[in-house]
Amino acid sequence: MVEILIVISIMGLLGTIVMVSIVNAKEKSKVAQAGAVARNMRIATEFYYDDIGFYPPDVNRGWDPGFMQALPLNPDTGDTTLPSCDHCPPNWNVIAQSRWRGPYLRSWPNFTPWRGKYDYNYWGTITTRYGCIVPAGIYIGVQGDYSESNTIPSYAEQMMLNQGYDSDGCINGESQMLLMSLKIL
Repeated sequence: MVEILIVISIMGLLGTIVMVSIVNAKEKSKVAQAGAVARNMRIATEFYYDDIGFYPPDVNRGWDPGFMQALPLNPDTGDTTLPSCDHCPPNWNVIAQSRWRGPYLRSWPNFTPWRGKYDYNYWGTITTRYGCIVPAGIYIGVQGDYSESNTIPSYAEQMMLNQGYDSDGCINGESQMLLMSLKIL
């Protein structure tokens, strides 16, 4: 009877180790997927700048800043309300429509690997996000959905920090992945 209990205990321990390994591998895969999206966004940002002459405007979570069509769009709602753009020329929307040569991505990523939303951010100065300092730059935020659920689990965000993907340097449920550094004037 004691031998059976020992065998059952060992099997339970091995099962736990296997489950932890599977969960860890799954999160590593999600982190790699977010990194691939950031690489594609970086390339799209460069193509956009080469064609248009300035970077896309900062848009809200879930919005395409102009990579799939000339002007920003929320693909979830169809909203095309133009955002303000402090770093753009006054008639930026007319310029974007006339010079746009996209699409610059195959498709807009509707969800992050954690079922949240991506957020294209243009920050011309140092920014603070949830108590974390983010240097001036262009970022793709890996954030929660519109209701702030489906954020990045802390252990996955730690992986992102360890791999240099998360530029804000702290665990806060989101990752700001640097696409381009900006010089502060």
